Amino acid sequence: MRYRTVFDFSQTAPIDWRIATICLILVLAGIAAVVFRSKFAVWAFWPNSARRLATPFAVLFLLVTVAISASIFWSLIKGRNDLLAKSDSSAKVVEGPVHQFVPTPYVGHADESFCVREKCFSYSDYEVTGGFNRTRSHGGPIREGLPVRVTYVGDLIIKLEVGVDDQ
Repeated sequence: MRYRTVFDFSQTAPIDWRIATICLILVLAGIAAVVFRSKFAVWAFWPNSARRLATPFAVLFLLVTVAISASIFWSLIKGRNDLLAKSDSSAKVVEGPVHQFVPTPYVGHADESFCVREKCFSYSDYEVTGGFNRTRSHGGPIREGLPVRVTYVGDLIIKLEVGVDDQ
């Protein structure tokens, strides 16, 4: 049986673009709060006595958004590096046809699951794990009876290959 790789953790981006976008928006909002702090104080109808708080509030907001964004990026990159290290030493492979496939409904947040031999996997489009998580309802390749080769660490799919019919 020949296999085609449909997901390989080591080939994916280290940071999810959705998370990066949210962090960038927060930091830009913090920068805007600092740059436009005097206009914000007037726009917010703060009394004159409270307008002197606009600068410390804006600086604090910027510092908090930068700290949160840096923490998120550090956590994601560290998690990825840890998983890459584990993938070399403790990755396991299971091969065979998919059985007990339970797809995620198109609307909803239920996990999709399937088994290959005695090993079962569960994942969702709504969890950021670094591993395979593309459900059938959102274009994922898994279906009942599909021959697959799954490389995994714990319960996380780090590489997914599907059987290719040579005919």
